[in-house]
Amino acid sequence: MSKLEDNYLHIFTPSGMWGDQILNLFACHYHMQHMSKEGIIIHTAKESFTPADKDILKFWTTFNFIKGIIFDVDQHTLPEDVQNSNYDIFPYLNYGFNEDYCFDFSETINFSAFPSSSFEINEPKVAVFQPISLKNKPAHHEGFTMEDFICEWDQSIKELLFKGYKIYAIGSSTDEKKYKELYPNISNNSNIVNLMGKISMFEAINLVMNKASFVLSCDSWAGWYGIASRIKTGYAAGPLIESGQDKQYLELIKNKDVFFMDYSSKKQQTDN
Repeated sequence: MSKLEDNYLHIFTPSGMWGDQILNLFACHYHMQHMSKEGIIIHTAKESFTPADKDILKFWTTFNFIKGIIFDVDQHTLPEDVQNSNYDIFPYLNYGFNEDYCFDFSETINFSAFPSSSFEINEPKVAVFQPISLKNKPAHHEGFTMEDFICEWDQSIKELLFKGYKIYAIGSSTDEKKYKELYPNISNNSNIVNLMGKISMFEAINLVMNKASFVLSCDSWAGWYGIASRIKTGYAAGPLIESGQDKQYLELIKNKDVFFMDYSSKKQQTDN
């Protein structure tokens, strides 16, 4: 089957996963530039493992290099759909790039196109804290359990408070219930502002990428968005990365001079 040709880089990225967006787009932006392409066209599906998130579709429109979206590739049938697409879909997972690459990815986003918000933060030292996110995590995987996705944070929080950071906890309202259950000493600390379930995803992204001077994150989106925007980040990766299954996704992000990563399964050892 002959393919249509243009001067854009055509890629697949899912329309229902927030963490995947920044990983995939960070790498593809690099390849776009080094292949002298004029922009990126996203190929995706309206529903796959998870339904398309309309806020992710809106998020894509705020990037200055994304030039279009085509709904013709489903993650369930990815190989077949890529073959049948009218365009060559670039297999970015198969292409590494410079380990020393550094770039502030927030420069590619038009934050003024985000939905209007009255939420404001003006503190000089802001730490954004995403303590827990168990959505879409497998219950069991190669000897790991859901418990291995749960981090310990006591020492990290103590250090951030000692260094004068104002800490803002983020996550969904579902995450908040587990946060209060698992971390009562932290969730009851009056020096930590609980924003879980209280701000939109766009407000949370803006907080991480534009307001934070440090990000402390479980195995979820906040860590990747902090790293992509060159914010100092402490990241507790989960069992899928530790076991090597998701190692290829870790290779999509660089800025390796700004983050420290260890594994949530190591509990107190990681927290220290």
